[in-house]
Amino acid sequence: MFNRVKADFQLTIVLLYGFFSAAIITPFAVYRFLNGYFYVGLLDASLVLTIAGMVGYGWKYGKTERTGKFLVIIGGIGAFLSSEMLGVVGVFWMYVAIVANFFLTKNLRFATIFTISILILLAITGKSFDNGPQMWSFLATSSLISLLSYIIAKQYRVQHERLQYLATVDPLTGAYNRRQMEQEMHFAVEEFARTKVPMSLLLMDIDHFKNINDAHGHERGDSVLSAFAAMVMDCTRHVDRFFRYGGEEFMVLAKTAAADDAMVLAEKIRKSSEQTLSAPDGAITVSIGIAQILPGESCEQWMARADAALYAAKNSGRNRVCIAENSIAIVKEFH
Repeated sequence: MFNRVKADFQLTIVLLYGFFSAAIITPFAVYRFLNGYFYVGLLDASLVLTIAGMVGYGWKYGKTERTGKFLVIIGGIGAFLSSEMLGVVGVFWMYVAIVANFFLTKNLRFATIFTISILILLAITGKSFDNGPQMWSFLATSSLISLLSYIIAKQYRVQHERLQYLATVDPLTGAYNRRQMEQEMHFAVEEFARTKVPMSLLLMDIDHFKNINDAHGHERGDSVLSAFAAMVMDCTRHVDRFFRYGGEEFMVLAKTAAADDAMVLAEKIRKSSEQTLSAPDGAITVSIGIAQILPGESCEQWMARADAALYAAKNSGRNRVCIAENSIAIVKEFH
């Protein structure tokens, strides 16, 4: 759980927003029910329950961007209704909604358009203000807060994405690095436990890569690694995840792919490497081991079976694909 929150900034924002919204709004709901403000109390209670439901949805299904957009709408409408029902006292909640809007969703255009729409709606109805100067003062301050929130959110996201790229991507090949691989494999195991949708690992090793480095230098070796990574990324689907495992070893996490589907992808990669990539000594070939995740299997066990299949592919002549079945000892070979 902690790793998932740590890895997903948007999920962190959604969870914190939900927690603090419930913690702060709930006492107001209780107070208003106890003091006869039934409809306002009902509004507050509805907001808490709706926000909690949306946060739960985001946590369960991982759709944090969709959740964030719904929370923007819920928070904005709630602040508007509070302003209409309580007057100036309720308008203060609009400031909270404005700031939250620009952090709950990555789509800053959506947040901007929705925020402007709510502010215009408040100005048109005019029920929240005692006089014109009060309304114009609110619109001026809320517009300034909206602008500052947009600038801060925009700059933060640019810096966050830059740091995330540096922390998760191998600079030579453009593939995700091993740290990201380990993290996403844990997520994949958790996802499989929830959904039972098949997924497979393709563990790849460029054949005789050490000979290329020794005979032609590391610069030539680096160009081979870059070319191989680009070729694999062209072969994979948009749902697949591609990692540099270490040295000349790479891995593809093929989501929604059973072993037979993964074998088709692996053969595509193997043939493309043999037919399109070359070194001074000949074609670049690759050995590939495949393992489909099994019920109750840990990341380590899953990886060990893929590694065993790769070992079998290399030992049986290289430039081939092997699939691990129900145990490490049983391996199917395809070539």
